[in-house]
Amino acid sequence: MKSVKLVFRYTLVVAFLMLFKVDVIAGSLDNLELKGVIFNNKSRVKDVVVNIYDHNKLFERIEVKASNRFITNLPLNTILTIEITAPNFHAKRFVMDTTVPNKLKKSKLKYDFDIDIFSEEELANVNTSFLDFPVGLVSFDRKRKAFHRNKKYTNRMKKAYLKLWAESQAANRQAKGLK
Repeated sequence: MKSVKLVFRYTLVVAFLMLFKVDVIAGSLDNLELKGVIFNNKSRVKDVVVNIYDHNKLFERIEVKASNRFITNLPLNTILTIEITAPNFHAKRFVMDTTVPNKLKKSKLKYDFDIDIFSEEELANVNTSFLDFPVGLVSFDRKRKAFHRNKKYTNRMKKAYLKLWAESQAANRQAKGLK
């Protein structure tokens, strides 16, 4: 009798694990996996906080303590703002439209990114109000069936960020009496 109960329990556990594994492998279309790496000039940034806003309301706050990497799941079919902050660094944001076609086949939806944030010291002596604009726009590409950034917008913003950094360096040199 004990062996029958043991076999029954074992069978239930195996069946549960198989069902769980099938769901994980098939992927769920109710969320999007977001992976991020945050750095400053190839250096790790500590004590990063990632704020995720859904239509300007705080949806999730992720504290990245020891590492400069994080992973989270985002809801689909909404507009999100991802804000990267850290002590003594300027915040950087990007906007993500997580809308996907209804007929999308089951697959693992994900978006990986890395982002370089500027320290307050790097951008001293210049007007940094420009940094309030998102550095990138991300949406679902129907042809590729994946999330991608808008390259034209991102490149334009990257040029503007680099120009701001160059202005800051020139202002810092001028403040120190150098040419």
